[in-house]
Amino acid sequence: MNMMSNRYNKIIFTGDIFRSNHLGNGSQDININWLYSALKPCLQLAVSIPIEKHLFSTLDTSLTQSGYQMIESEVSLEAWAKLFKYKELDETFLMNVWLSFKNSIVLAFELPEILRDAFDTLGIPFIDIIIHPVRFLDDIVFGIRSNNREISQLLTQHVLPEESILIQAGIVMASMSRLKRLDIQGKAALFAGQTTDDKVLINQDKFYKVSDFCDRFAEISASYDTLLIKAHPYSLDPFEAISISRLFNNCQIVSDNFYYLMSHDNIEAVYSISSSTSIEAKYLGKEGYHLIEYPFRFTEEYNEAEFKLGSFFTVDDVIFSADFWRKILTPLISTSALSNIKLPKKPNRIRTSLRSFWGFNFVDTDIICDLHKK
Repeated sequence: MNMMSNRYNKIIFTGDIFRSNHLGNGSQDININWLYSALKPCLQLAVSIPIEKHLFSTLDTSLTQSGYQMIESEVSLEAWAKLFKYKELDETFLMNVWLSFKNSIVLAFELPEILRDAFDTLGIPFIDIIIHPVRFLDDIVFGIRSNNREISQLLTQHVLPEESILIQAGIVMASMSRLKRLDIQGKAALFAGQTTDDKVLINQDKFYKVSDFCDRFAEISASYDTLLIKAHPYSLDPFEAISISRLFNNCQIVSDNFYYLMSHDNIEAVYSISSSTSIEAKYLGKEGYHLIEYPFRFTEEYNEAEFKLGSFFTVDDVIFSADFWRKILTPLISTSALSNIKLPKKPNRIRTSLRSFWGFNFVDTDIICDLHKK
């Protein structure tokens, strides 16, 4: 047992408690609840303090409403885009953050920048967990970071090496290469569309759109014999991406699986405004380009520069281990003795739990079902 005086008396799970869906409910509550349910057993084994959640709320006295009152707006998608990275935090909002999270350790699912800044200002420790942009591994992996230096240093002991990602990328491409080739003419590139309300598209108080980059698309189109256009399968406005095809004669609209497309030798590059596909492309043997700066940084080493930039470490399912939390939380709180108990590896465990496959089902589970049908 790590014996120390505990300044912290609870763990609180939270996330983007300001984002609402079209019904006016918290759109990220489902993700916060998932992380809470998945990690609560591990944390209960590791520590003895209460574990709670802080979710979206429409109550006038809530932290959610305090954020919108600060920018003098009603809850809406447009106002959320402004609030997400809002920097001029007033005293009332900071006081409400303090009252909500004082003496707590925060575990967050994709922490919004406004809360990250507030926690830093108030000295509230957080551990922020995101779904990693690389989605083709045996299972989903995560990005993890903390504003506590000692925790950040401890996280380096659990980093998934780049080498492991590159090796698995080769296996995926080998599988896709066995499928019939598409008729794609000459030197080609792919533009990957995104959902139009993706947080990585936020530009001050609005969202970047394809139409903001017409000059850039003209340059891209002129550099290739074929420019493939793939809309995001879950976009509420798929024609936003497809509209590019009307501007240039060498455009070809595709709906094929991303990993299947990447297995074509003459597709040399992936372009996107800020999609994770441009990150994945680099592991799959292609060039990957963003039209704006990608908002997340990843590092394998701890240093002061990366810490101040809020860079993430790549970790796998090690977070579903009581021992992981026993080690990681020791700078802040007493933890129980190590048990050396680990979950056995199981492909797609986290994908299935999240009920999201991000197109990897075409590479993995769909093949098994198709072969069984034959």
